[in-house]
Amino acid sequence: MNNGTCPRCGSAEIISGLHVQGGDTRTVYVDIVEPDPPNRPFIWMPQNARSQFLADICGACGYTEFQAENYKGLNEISKKFSPRR
Repeated sequence: MNNGTCPRCGSAEIISGLHVQGGDTRTVYVDIVEPDPPNRPFIWMPQNARSQFLADICGACGYTEFQAENYKGLNEISKKFSPRR
């Protein structure tokens, strides 16, 4: 919906930039964490990146798109390490 119209119905009634919340107003996020190295030292801090989400919603049909707020941080870590699943 970057162009201001809904890709599903073509409406321009877009509600943009809404913060996505979980149950009990907890924020929903994704987290990428560096995996443990084979010979993990006693003192070790893994690198990680976390991102919350923004939503754009079509006011005419309800179509919704999500965007990660910290997409650059997620991309930087994902290039170095695979996400844990």
